[in-house]
Amino acid sequence: MIPRALPLLLLLFTGCLARGAVINVQPGDNYSKIEAAHPGDQVLIAPGSYAFRVYLTQQATPTNPIVIQAQDPANPPVWDFGTTLVENAPGSYTAGDRGRGGWQFSGAKNYSISGIVFRNCRTASFNSAGIRYYYGSTNIYVKDCVFTQNDNGITGGSQDSALTVEFCEIYANGNTNASASSPTHNLYIYGGTFTMRYCYVHDSVQAENFHIRSRNVTLEYNWFARAKNYEGDLMTDDDFTGAGPYSQAMTLRGNVILQAAAPSNHGQVIALYNDNSSVTNLTLSLRAAYNTFIGNGGNAAFVHLSNADKTRMNVEESDNILFGTTQPYLIENAGFASLSGQNNWLQTNAAPGMLSGSIQSAAPGFRNAATKDYTLSTRSACIGAASPSVYGLPGKEYFRNEITNRFWRIRSAARDLGSFESTSTSSPIGPYDPVPRPMLAASVTGSNVVLNWPLFAQDFQLDQSSSISPAGWAPSGLALSTNATGVSVIVVAPSESQFFRLQK
Repeated sequence: MIPRALPLLLLLFTGCLARGAVINVQPGDNYSKIEAAHPGDQVLIAPGSYAFRVYLTQQATPTNPIVIQAQDPANPPVWDFGTTLVENAPGSYTAGDRGRGGWQFSGAKNYSISGIVFRNCRTASFNSAGIRYYYGSTNIYVKDCVFTQNDNGITGGSQDSALTVEFCEIYANGNTNASASSPTHNLYIYGGTFTMRYCYVHDSVQAENFHIRSRNVTLEYNWFARAKNYEGDLMTDDDFTGAGPYSQAMTLRGNVILQAAAPSNHGQVIALYNDNSSVTNLTLSLRAAYNTFIGNGGNAAFVHLSNADKTRMNVEESDNILFGTTQPYLIENAGFASLSGQNNWLQTNAAPGMLSGSIQSAAPGFRNAATKDYTLSTRSACIGAASPSVYGLPGKEYFRNEITNRFWRIRSAARDLGSFESTSTSSPIGPYDPVPRPMLAASVTGSNVVLNWPLFAQDFQLDQSSSISPAGWAPSGLALSTNATGVSVIVVAPSESQFFRLQK
């Protein structure tokens, strides 16, 4: 028997967090309270100025993390070392690299940090940072923090380290005293996995807004602007030794990228480069989709495959708006490169080269570029021009600009080119707003049942159970189909009731 209405259950589980101690920190306290936090503890930091180092090493669990947050996010605590070098500030860690970060995570696991300002973290070797993480630190989550006037805003990453950064502003970091061969950046990430979403990263002092050496990096729904040198790159992981093979991959999705009027390096915007000649069996890959790039009117290569040394590089550019440049890409050695892509908007004097289905016109049709409103006007040639066959369609978009910043909202569909969908109307989501819950819906088609849910929840897992009490949840194993508006699966001719849930 085929049920006419398949019972469905939508449950969103994020884990049952254990309750630990609440630790209150005041400006008169020192590092000991924060460093003493154990799994399940919550550290509340009062407004005020702090100038001691923090060294974190606890290994918590995903369901029992250590939470360190501002007591009042509207009046955040500020870690400001002023003119004191970080290594000379009070702190429990005494090793020679103690100056590398105002806060350091060494072998730490499952920390959540939010609502803190990091300022003036500098060291004698010009390579300090607001936060440094290393020695396999994993599942470190940083939210609603500000990093400014440090040698580097955030640095670290080693072995299998993993850091996620959301809703942060990172700007004016860098130190011009650092050498040109080892410069400073807003972000300098070495290895492991790195993810950044909904952030405003801008106006680096010496070099790039993001300098990445991670094995896997995802930069999505951010606003990057006016790097001093060029916007960012993917370079060789420092952990690689020996013959390999090795691979590194970067995803750029749904970002707004603004080139400086006169950057130090005006020939490229995003670079792929193997800067370690001893690593010879390496592949660097980049997928850039649904980004909006605003160039300065020159011919900087949006993506530069700097592979004269015969390093293998693979790049896909699809559904982007590439405005203000005549050059969507530059390849140094085509014999060791693979480049593909489709349905990008390019200006009329740009050469599509190997990019197919390009849309070319005099202007992309922004609503008001003078005010940095890069949403699409009703007559834009970019509306409805995207290819929904591209892998990893965006279900979210950055909101809104450089004034109203560090928010996201649900993207209504993925039919338009660039970072913004012309039909999006959802309310913005900030760092402390509840995350929207996707609705799981069902419809009957012949003898089958079709389940579908919104595109913004494409990273959710569909679980299945034949009973609800007790429930025996397991991944459904059904083949997913993604289109410009959502995700769906087909349940073929079910003979009995089944229960389904989406789980984050």
